[in-house]
This record gives sequence, C-alpha cells and structure tokens, in this order.
Amino acid sequence: MDKTNKYIKIVYYGNFPYGGASANLVRYFSLALSLQGNNVEVVLPTGVSGGNKAEQILVRKGSIEQVRFRRLSYILHPRNPLGKLADYLIGSVNQIIYLFQQSLSGKLDLIIQYNTTVISTLILVIVKIILRKKLIIILPEFYEKPQGKKISFALIKWYDFYWGLSCISKKADGFITASHYLKAYALTHIKRNVRVMVLPNVMDPSVFECESKPFINAQITIGYTGTPTRKDGVGDLLLSFSKLHREFPMTHLLVIGDVFKGSVIPQLKEEAIKLGISDNVTFTGIVQFSDIPKLLRSCQILALTRPSGVFAEAGFPTKLGEYFACMRPVVITKVGDIPKYFKDQVHVILVNPDDIEDITRGFIKLLTDISLADYLCGNAYSWMIENLAYKQVSKKINEFIEVVLQR
Repeated sequence: MDKTNKYIKIVYYGNFPYGGASANLVRYFSLALSLQGNNVEVVLPTGVSGGNKAEQILVRKGSIEQVRFRRLSYILHPRNPLGKLADYLIGSVNQIIYLFQQSLSGKLDLIIQYNTTVISTLILVIVKIILRKKLIIILPEFYEKPQGKKISFALIKWYDFYWGLSCISKKADGFITASHYLKAYALTHIKRNVRVMVLPNVMDPSVFECESKPFINAQITIGYTGTPTRKDGVGDLLLSFSKLHREFPMTHLLVIGDVFKGSVIPQLKEEAIKLGISDNVTFTGIVQFSDIPKLLRSCQILALTRPSGVFAEAGFPTKLGEYFACMRPVVITKVGDIPKYFKDQVHVILVNPDDIEDITRGFIKLLTDISLADYLCGNAYSWMIENLAYKQVSKKINEFIEVVLQR
C-alpha cells in the first residue's frame, strides 16, 4: 500500500472519549495516528456504561480534536439484561454493515481492535477475510485464570480472553502489546510469524505538567491514583505508610480513586484505623479525570507498589507516565517491564514487591536525600516524553502500521 492517508477504523467496546485508562489510551493512540496524516475513526459498537457520565460526549457521532467517533447502537448502554443484549446484538450487526459500507466507498484500509474476546474478534476476522483488509489487535492487559474449578464471571472472562487470543486472533496481521510478557504470550499462542510492537502506553503530558515542587517541611504528601485494590498494591502501601509515619510524622497519604461497582474505600478505611493512620490518610473515592492532575500536583512523592504476580508482570501501569509528567519522584516496585526501562535512583526509586520494609526504605531515601528528587524527576520526564508522549511516538506507531499493511 502506497497511499499516504490511510482510512483507519479503531473498534473499541468501552466509554469514549473519556472513561478511564483504556479510554485515554484509545484517545491518544487515535490522535497519534491522526498526526501522521491518517483518517481515523473510533467505532463504538455499544453505548456508554458506568463511570462518570458527566464527562462523556453523549452523541451518536462526534469528534475529539482530529479524531471522529461513531456509536453504532444505543448512546447509553441499558442496565437491564435484555437491553444489554440488544445493545450488543444491534452494535454487532451495525458494525458489520458499517465496515462493509466504508470499504465499498474506499474509506477502509485498516481495522484496529482494542483488546480481544471470542465474539468481537470473530466478527472482525470474518470482515477482514471477506473485505481483504488488515487487522491489528491491541493487547493492553492480561487476564489471569482464577484458581479452582468453580464457574465464575472471572473464569468466563479468562476463557473469553484465552480463546479469543489463541483461536480467533491467530488471523490478525499484527499486535500491539503493553509489555514484553504479553508479546511473548501472544507469540506462544499464535504460533506463527506475526508483527508485534511493544507500546507501554500513550498519553498527553501537557495535561499533567507542572513545575517541580520542593518538599515542604510542614507536610509531605505521598500520592497514589488508580483502582485501589490488591493488584495495585494499596494494602502494601498502607502498611508501608504506617511504618513511615511513625518515623516521619509530617507525612500524609493521598489515595485517589475507587472501583466503579462496590466501593473498596470502606475496607481501606477500616484497615487505616487498624494501623492507626486514619487521621493521616485521605481517600478521595472516584473523581473526574480532569481533577486528577491537580490532586497529583498536591503531592511531593508518588507511589505504585504493585505486588508480584502475573497481572504485574504482564501489564504496564498507565498512571506511571502521568506521575512522570507531574515532575514528582516515584517509588515503584520491581515488577514486569519496570526494571527493563528504569534504573534505581536514576529514574525512580525501585523497591522489592511484597517487601514492606524495602518499600518503606524507598520513601525514607527520598525524605532524607531531598536533592535526589529533582534528578529523578528530570530523567523520568525525559524518558516519558521519548517513549509515551503521543506526539513523539506517533511516527513509531505509524511506521509499524505501514509495515503491517505492506506485508
């Protein structure tokens, strides 16, 4: 293919243009492709569900900067089971019809799917084969198989991911993975020569950028943002902070975020009470994305203490780029690709996962060596700009797509 301006459809089953880490990734990935002269449209088979609907652009067709988006079924995903099913069925049928229409009018060169499931990927593989178009799949995370034989939603979700990847996704022409673990996993299960690009994340640093903020003796706030569950190591963070606070009473912990269904904040507050730190920890709960930058900027240290496990090995924390853009020193556990990208006391403070004493030592290192913070922030910011900022990585993404299209 020698056409400069390519027509690219990104199929995404999620809230768009806003709605959490995945929506942010799809938005900036789309903008990166658009910067390279491509005609990009995000195709949304289902309506907006959960999250903060006040942040959404609730229209059937719209645009965010240079990227268009189109909803193919309901604008809002119904709450009742029959309505949910109807949303999926209508969206699936309309997706096929729309992609065929776009192809016939010469406005379809490449399909990109965010994540993989059996049904959604099967639909696109059939469309790809009939229309003779290329298909790239983005693999942003790994679903760990639950222990035991009991049927559960988590087990069904794992099989959906596993069969979608190992059976249906074999027909894809390329993959973009969040980590080297996912790349190796995909190649093992696909068992054929296919192009794979490792892309940890894409983001817009200008949303979070601010000047370096020196430590204030009166209070030093350690911040975290995300889904505060065991997978993100918030339990270890609380334990570590309880030890740290005894030695450095001017410290405060700020936990930003919650899960959308069934809040975990009450449990975390109970844990803080047991540890004797309830007066020194603030839980914000769910906040609008637009509020997160100013909350992070109110901190002097940022933390991500993920425990060891497949989830940590396979993923790359999307929040890390946001931390770096805020120009704050980061204490982070050595899991997954983190040790591949970063050096201890050069980019970040690396600590051992599941090791409360070592995590605490990481915070103490920053509190007792104040000059280290600016050095870390400068190096981490430079790495983020080169590897995560969508404007800088847009050329690399486009080059990968060109290679896939020419095969």
